[in-house]
Amino acid sequence: MEKGFPISPDRAVFLSDSHLNQDDVHSRTFIALAEKAASENVALFLLGDIFDLWFGSPDLTFGFQKPVVSRLRELRRDGLCLYYVEGNRDFYLKKTHEGHTFDAVAEVEMRAAVGEKRVYLSHGDTVNRADVAYRFWKAISKNRLAFAAVSVLPSSIVLPLADRMERKLKRTNKRFRGTFPEKECREFALREFAAGTDFVILGHFHSERLLRFAQGEAGKVLAVLPSWREEWRYFHLNAEGQFGFRTFSPTDPLLP
Repeated sequence: MEKGFPISPDRAVFLSDSHLNQDDVHSRTFIALAEKAASENVALFLLGDIFDLWFGSPDLTFGFQKPVVSRLRELRRDGLCLYYVEGNRDFYLKKTHEGHTFDAVAEVEMRAAVGEKRVYLSHGDTVNRADVAYRFWKAISKNRLAFAAVSVLPSSIVLPLADRMERKLKRTNKRFRGTFPEKECREFALREFAAGTDFVILGHFHSERLLRFAQGEAGKVLAVLPSWREEWRYFHLNAEGQFGFRTFSPTDPLLP
């Protein structure tokens, strides 16, 4: 266990961008993975956007989300170590869900240790500094005053409006969503490696990447998580330093 890291599991899996939007096979398989993590004593890190759109206010929770959140809370109460880093489709989850649904919720970034490996976690949506339009949109959409104003409106008004907005966002900004910003991700990871991090794990780009760097005497790793919804893929890491991507199967252990 690395000293000074309150989050320090011996085994962990990481997934991002499941974008659940109804009670279907993707939602059920997501829960099956969480249940397997609980049964195998594996910490589960979610790097944002598990739903297409998620508001921290209980009054602004979509109906299909409630059983998913309820089951995650049950698993955590039974011992599952569960952590969340907010994505660009998540809005102010910390107050409602930290200590209840998750052990910890981070709005921007999270640091952990798995064995002696220091891990930096972020959704990754602000890594590409060239995407000025998105960065401007995020500054507006994550404004606390705006969210407070929305929160007092009836859910019958807010949820349909938010759903239409989310569908529109999927069709916009295609220039930056269609390509993977490898240069920007490499530069971001190198800055973290220089600060002592061993693993940088990002989501957001829906593109599975595993990049290794020679940094001093030890190798460093940048892992970019794919959209879990598309192939049920996740990243794993244990205290012995073994890591890699795997496809979830209910009959196989999460870690080799």
